[in-house]
Amino acid sequence: MKKLILNEKELRKRMIDLDIKTINELSVNSGVSKPTIYEYLNGKSPLSAAFARLCDYLCVDPQDILKEAKEDLTEESYVQTSN
Repeated sequence: MKKLILNEKELRKRMIDLDIKTINELSVNSGVSKPTIYEYLNGKSPLSAAFARLCDYLCVDPQDILKEAKEDLTEESYVQTSN
């Protein structure tokens, strides 16, 4: 099973599109804490209410900024994707 993680490249592109220059600015404007955003950037699965708020603020569909992680994970820590 594959885990979905944040596609940092897509997040950064969206930040540029919205003229958001820093993670701090993204945090303040989206209502998602900086530590949470950094957790997403470091590979924590972003499927949570905070991630939904971040996507809402960025006006982006969550699927547009997610990608599959390379490593397989145990049942407790994955989000199942269809192949």
